[in-house]
Amino acid sequence: MGSKRGKNPGQKRAAKQQARQRRNRSTVVPLFPTPAVDPALIDDFVQWLRTRDFPVDADLFPHLVESTLTNLARGRRGFRATGWLPADAHALLDVADEVAAEPSEDMEDIAMAIVASALTFLNYLDDNRLWTGTEEDLIHCIEDLVQFLEPQSPILLPEDIALPAVNEEDEVRALVSLPVITTLAALVEWVGAGVPVTSTKVPKPVSLPDLAQALGIDLAVDSDGFPRARKIRSMRDVPEMLEYWETAEEIGLITVNSTRAVPGPNAGLITDRTTHALPLIRAAVTEYVRSQLVSGQRHPLDPTHLTDVVVIQVILAGMTEEPTASSEDERFDDEQSLMDGFVYDRLDTLVKQKLLTRDDAYRVPAALRPAVLRAVELASPVNEFVSSEVVDAHITLRISLEGTHIPVWRRIRLDAALPLAALHDVIQSAFGWDDSHLHEFSVGPAYSGGKVFIPAEDFAHRDVVGTAVPEEEVAVGLLLGSVGDRLTYLYDFGDDWIHHIEVESVDNPAPDSPAALCLDGHNMAPYEDSGGPWGWANKIEASADPHHEEYAEIREWLGLRPGQQLDATSFDRDRVNEAFETLFA
Repeated sequence: MGSKRGKNPGQKRAAKQQARQRRNRSTVVPLFPTPAVDPALIDDFVQWLRTRDFPVDADLFPHLVESTLTNLARGRRGFRATGWLPADAHALLDVADEVAAEPSEDMEDIAMAIVASALTFLNYLDDNRLWTGTEEDLIHCIEDLVQFLEPQSPILLPEDIALPAVNEEDEVRALVSLPVITTLAALVEWVGAGVPVTSTKVPKPVSLPDLAQALGIDLAVDSDGFPRARKIRSMRDVPEMLEYWETAEEIGLITVNSTRAVPGPNAGLITDRTTHALPLIRAAVTEYVRSQLVSGQRHPLDPTHLTDVVVIQVILAGMTEEPTASSEDERFDDEQSLMDGFVYDRLDTLVKQKLLTRDDAYRVPAALRPAVLRAVELASPVNEFVSSEVVDAHITLRISLEGTHIPVWRRIRLDAALPLAALHDVIQSAFGWDDSHLHEFSVGPAYSGGKVFIPAEDFAHRDVVGTAVPEEEVAVGLLLGSVGDRLTYLYDFGDDWIHHIEVESVDNPAPDSPAALCLDGHNMAPYEDSGGPWGWANKIEASADPHHEEYAEIREWLGLRPGQQLDATSFDRDRVNEAFETLFA
């Protein structure tokens, strides 16, 4: 990875040398003094080298090790060749830094050989059980020497990037020339006065070929040029098309309700080429790039999450003076080939979209950096919801079921510091669910394809359309911290029980107040597996109508005794709070 560095290598070596000397208070002794170590140990080291298939000089390394050990023995009273202290490794690295700083071109190679020989010697001691120091000291010394030989590039963060001054006219020209802006403009034109959508707020399947033609998308192949693996039944089966649709909705180019999509309040700006449209055009690019940088999983062990991390590092490095090198060599020649393939495919997509340039390295054009950097900030794989700064408060939530024939809702006061996983348990108890089906929280509507919060254990088997975040890691107050904040809870992907959650008040916690308390509610919650809102309404109606063809069957399913009627208006607040007491006992 590239990095943003403020010092040249010589300055960095000097700084590290000074830091080590401050830690050690050691005195650097000239290298190559008269040998003063056990010759038998060096001879055994030579034999060990010759029995190993190491790409090292079996004659040079023993000489360097002998000189190093003698130097360290004279530099610190009590030094043992088989039991180094971290200070010994630091002293050796000080010498290596001084050697590397010499003006001769070969001196850096000599410094590397000195350190490599010492590292090989420590491995020899460990391999032959000759190490007499502590395991912690051995690990410390080896890690220090490895760091000198293979310095790790620092992880870049968005705040590390210094944006160049960009003229607004130049920025507009660069942004509007991108394929994403051309495609979004075509999408807005296709929507025209309005188009019908499905219940999941995407165009109906019959209109997809026409939209694909307008956007220049080939429905016969996927984004990688391979035949599509399955028949297209929804826009959600064409991710590259869905990305444009969701970007357009997110920034107000289109407005989508339950039946139609129409031009949004910002539709006219997508074809504006003046600086007046710059905020909208920049936001369009930002939102599209953000969608490209989030593969759908946030679990740290998921391979797609790892490619997110690498791609974001390449992009950030592309905004520094040390961009990541671009090699045209064979990419698939080792055990990393699969991961490399994912990364290069993602980078190639960004290059095709002209968001990255590629010659000897990957770079982000200067005029695009404000939009791209903002996208990285929004897409950073570091979980933006994990925070220790949750407000110490209790929030009052109104949780209502969607689509029931009579209103069903609960008013719950809850500790804002509880995780979403606990809110899931609270909802299950408040509505009498059995927790026998999958569920998810979402900031937007259910099935909208955006960010969802699900149990960590579900990551392995859930096919999530949008971005998934472990619900155990997110405090309720980070999403529902202010009056009016909303969240959607979907339970049972067959019956589709959609719960709308809204913050009614935020208060300081009262002394000894419970973690969750039901304050009020209205009407009975539906039974588990009752067929969704329509099925539940049908069961209530049938159970009260002796002439209904399913009267007897449904009454038996509901567990009703002869003459007993189901009271859909019943609600027992005390029973809910008893369940909460058990839940948080």
